[in-house]
Amino acid sequence: MKKGMILALVCALVWSMLAGCSKSSEGEVSVDQGKTANDAGGEEKTNEYGWKVPSKTLEINFYAGQDNPETVKENSQLMQQFLLDKFNVKLNKIVYDVDMNEKLNLMLASGDYPEVITGLNDEQAAKWIAQGKAVELSQYIDKVAPNVNSQLGDLYKSFLNAKGELYALPSYWGLLPIPGAAAHIRYDWWKEMGSPAFETPEEFYQILKKMQEVHPKNSKGEKTYALSGYSPMIKNVLPTLAGMWGLKAGYKIDEDGTNTHWVNTPEGLELTKFMNQVYRDGMLDPDSFINTFDDWKAKFSAERIMGHIGSWWVTWNAGHEVWQKANKDWTDEQRFIQVKAKAASAASANLTALNARGSYRTIITDKAKNPEDIMKWFNFSITDLGTRIIGWGVPNIEQSVWTYKDGKIEWVDAMKQGIINGTYDFTNSDRVGQGVFTLVEGVGTMKDDGKSTFWYDQNFNDEAKWKKLMNENLKDTIYDNTLGVIQIPGNDPLAVTNTQIDELLETLWAKAVTSKTEADAEAGFNEMRDKLNGAGLHDIEAYRTKEYQRRMKEWK
Repeated sequence: MKKGMILALVCALVWSMLAGCSKSSEGEVSVDQGKTANDAGGEEKTNEYGWKVPSKTLEINFYAGQDNPETVKENSQLMQQFLLDKFNVKLNKIVYDVDMNEKLNLMLASGDYPEVITGLNDEQAAKWIAQGKAVELSQYIDKVAPNVNSQLGDLYKSFLNAKGELYALPSYWGLLPIPGAAAHIRYDWWKEMGSPAFETPEEFYQILKKMQEVHPKNSKGEKTYALSGYSPMIKNVLPTLAGMWGLKAGYKIDEDGTNTHWVNTPEGLELTKFMNQVYRDGMLDPDSFINTFDDWKAKFSAERIMGHIGSWWVTWNAGHEVWQKANKDWTDEQRFIQVKAKAASAASANLTALNARGSYRTIITDKAKNPEDIMKWFNFSITDLGTRIIGWGVPNIEQSVWTYKDGKIEWVDAMKQGIINGTYDFTNSDRVGQGVFTLVEGVGTMKDDGKSTFWYDQNFNDEAKWKKLMNENLKDTIYDNTLGVIQIPGNDPLAVTNTQIDELLETLWAKAVTSKTEADAEAGFNEMRDKLNGAGLHDIEAYRTKEYQRRMKEWK
C-alpha cells in the first residue's frame, strides 16, 4: 500500500515537472513545444514553416570567427530556443575573442574544430579544402538540397571548381540595390548656406570649405576640418573617392576585361592632387591616415568635420545617432546626408560596388558525422522564409519585429515605425537573434515578393525619409562588381606581393597627399607608382585581368 502511494506520488511529481517545462512566461519561448510530437520517433512531420521536423534533434556546432563569447551567447538564446522548439534543430554558434586567422591555424594544427565553419574568406576556405578538411557538397544538392541550387541560380556554377566539385557555400550573398558609400555633407549647415548645388568633387569640396569658414571651431574651441578619414585610408576612403573618377573598387576595367590599378591611371593622379589640395588648404584632418575609427568618431561627434567620403553608415553612427541621445535640443535636420559627386571626366560615379557572391564562405568539415542532415538545414534556411527567420529573428513573441501565422507574414507596426522614425532600439535586434545564426542565407532582394531583404532595417527605405533621400541621391552610383572581386590564393607567391603592395600603398599615398606643393604631390604620386610597379603591381594587374576574363567567359 505504501509502495503504491509512493509510486503514485513520484508519477504525479514527474508529470507536474514535465507539464511545467511546457509553460513559458510572457515573451519567452518554451524549449519543448515543437519537440514532443516527435520525441518518441516515428515519421517526420512538417511544421508550419515547411520544415520536416526530425524525430531526433539535429545539432550543428559551427565556428563563426572573432567575437565576444558572452555577448554571442546572450544574443543566441531566444533564437536557439525557437529553432529547437519549432524545428528540433539546435544551432550552437562558437566564437573566440581571438583573431580568426590565428584561431583557424590553431584548429588545423590541433585537429580540434567543429562540424561547420562560417565567415571564411576565399583564401581561408581554399586552405581547408586543400588539406582535405572540407566535405564535397555537390553530391547532396539534388538529393536533399535543391534549394541551394535554385536560390543561387546563375551564381551556383561560380562556386564549383574545375572538376565541378562544390566545397564551400556563400553566406551574405546576393545583390541588394541600395547605396553602401557616398560623399557626405552636414545637412543643417548646408541648408544654412542655401543648399548650393554641386556636381564634381571640386565643387563639393568648395562648399565644405565655405562651411568651415562659418564654423571654424566647435563649441569647445577645437579646429574644424572640411574632410577627415580613418586608417587604412586606401580601404575606407580611396575606393569611394576613386569611384568619383569612374573607377571600380580602385581599378579601371576596360570592356575586354583588362584591369588597371588606380596608381597606373590618369584618374589616380587627379584624385591624389585633389586630396593634396584639401590638405594644403588646411582642410584635411592631419590625422586622417592614423585615426582609428574611434578617434575619427570622437572628432565627428564633437562636430569638427564638415564632410566625409566613404560608407554611409559611419556618419549616421558618429553623427545624429550620437547627437539625438546626447543633445536634448537635437533637431531632425542635424545630421549628415549622403550625396553624389562625379568628376567631369567620368562617365559615371561608381561609389557602391556590389558582390553577388558575397565575401564569406561556409564549409562542412570532415568532423561532420552526417553532412546530409546539415545540408537539409541549409536547404531550408537558404529559402526566402528561412532567410527571414535567420535575418529578422524570432517571430510571434513580445520582442519580435514580425509575425508569421497561417502562412502570412506581417511586420510589427511599432517596430517598423521605429525604423522609419529612427527611434528603433537595435539592441532589440540582438535579443531576437537577428543574423546570429547566418550560415548560407543571402542578403539580396527575395524572390517571392521581389522586395524583402535579410536586413530588417533595410525593408522600409521608401518609407524612411532620410534613407529614401539617400537612395534617390545615389541611385545611379551602384554597380555590380561580382566579376571584379578577385582574391589571390594564399599559396600563390603573388599573395605575398599583394600584401606588400597594400602596405606600401598606404604609406606612399599618405606621403603624396600630405606634400607641401602640387608639384611635390605629383612627384610623390610618380614615386608611388614606380615603387609599386617595381614591387610587382603589373603582375597583380595581369593576374586580375586573366581571372576577370575567365569569369566573363565562364560565369555568364
